[in-house]
Amino acid sequence: GCSALLNTYMRFGRNSNDTGEVRKLQQFLNDNVQANLPVTGFFGSMTDSAVRKFQVNHTAQVLTPWGISDPTGYVYKTTQRWINLSYCSTLNIPMPDLF
Repeated sequence: GCSALLNTYMRFGRNSNDTGEVRKLQQFLNDNVQANLPVTGFFGSMTDSAVRKFQVNHTAQVLTPWGISDPTGYVYKTTQRWINLSYCSTLNIPMPDLF
C-alpha cells in the first residue's frame, strides 16, 4: 500500500508553507507534469505555474467542484486530494466539503 503524499495546504508566497511538503509537491510535479522544478522546498513562481498546469490538466477533478475554470495555484482541498489520488490510486479519499 501507499499513503497520501501531501498533508498540508500550501500556496505561492506563504511563509507558513512546510518546506518538506513543498519539496514533495515539487518532485510530484516534476514526475507528473514534467515541471523541471528545482526541489528546494520554496513555493515560488515556478512551483505556482506548475500547480496551475496540473489544475488545468485536471479541471474536472480540481476546479469544476468549486464552480471555477481558471487555475488558482493553491494546493487546497481538491488539488491536494487529486495529487494524493494521482500519487496513490488505491487511497479512498472522498470529496471534501468545499463550503
